[in-house]
Amino acid sequence: MMLEDLDPPEVSMVRVILVLAIAVPIAIEVVTFGGLVGHYFGGDDADTATPVATPTPETAGATVGDEILPETAATERLDAATLSEDDGETRLVLTVTVTDPPDGYVLRLGAVTTRAGRTVEDAGATTGTLDAGENGLATGTWGLPSGDRPDAVAVTVTSAPNGTPTTREYTVDLG
Repeated sequence: MMLEDLDPPEVSMVRVILVLAIAVPIAIEVVTFGGLVGHYFGGDDADTATPVATPTPETAGATVGDEILPETAATERLDAATLSEDDGETRLVLTVTVTDPPDGYVLRLGAVTTRAGRTVEDAGATTGTLDAGENGLATGTWGLPSGDRPDAVAVTVTSAPNGTPTTREYTVDLG
């Protein structure tokens, strides 16, 4: 072997650096392009799968704006319903507006039943006696056990369109 055929160490090092300077960017481009092609033409990956929308459960029971007693002659609409936490107690406030009642109409909000099955006595909220065509509202407040949610409210309706009072009791599910 002749000494002239060997490259000096500086030339060998330059060749290695030159090969790396060209090969590394090409390798990065190939990996990037392969990833893009795999994303569009490959199967779904757990990380890149399209999220599926979670269905929103239907709200059972009356919500704000709903007519709560469609079977009566008047229109009773739940106008406001709020829950708040105060001093270890959940406070429920309901407002029901009555429009177009017959003569001698009274709406009374009674006891609330919670989702846990507890009964919280009535708030004593009433419209008072309404004459035909007179509008009224009843706003009741209940103190529920802390963290409990309302499930239903008892509603009593008394009407006397022909002079004879008739009382009916209803249970209105709350949404």
